[in-house]
Amino acid sequence: MVKALKPQLAAVGYAPSDITYLALSHYHYDHTANANEFAGATWLVRRAERDAMFAEPPPGTTLPSSYAALRNTKTLILENDEHDVFGDGTVVIKRAPGHTPGHQVLYLKLAKTGGVVLSGDLYHYPQMRALERVATFDFDQEQTRSSRADIEAFLKKTGATLWIQHDFTANAKLKKAPDYYE
Repeated sequence: MVKALKPQLAAVGYAPSDITYLALSHYHYDHTANANEFAGATWLVRRAERDAMFAEPPPGTTLPSSYAALRNTKTLILENDEHDVFGDGTVVIKRAPGHTPGHQVLYLKLAKTGGVVLSGDLYHYPQMRALERVATFDFDQEQTRSSRADIEAFLKKTGATLWIQHDFTANAKLKKAPDYYE
């Protein structure tokens, strides 16, 4: 059974208003669907991504109504290659442009699970990683290749696992709320 995000949060005792920070991997509509719910949080975004999101006309792969509330929300523009959200290395946003101008991935250092990188659309499917294929519709294919090399080096250095968001087979096996990873 598919359950919307708000009921999943409620099942673990949270509401959107309890969330301190919001970060999106990128502006494509399949990654922004619930963004407006978190307009009370501080938005962590790269300038190039924010500028593209609110450009006129907006990029063709967006649904601006899904993130319109972010236009005037408290925003922290990320300037460095990585941003340690809490200052302790447990949640780090890493720059990974190419798919979109300000695409980013998320590294989580979990006490029991270990390191996990949520890929956004750095890769759409595991086959793209194995075959070193880049989507023809990426904003900048060379940037994508460079970002992938950087993230692959990071994965090797940290031993983190890469979770590919559009890998339906692997995602079907992941825990869903109210279950979670520690």
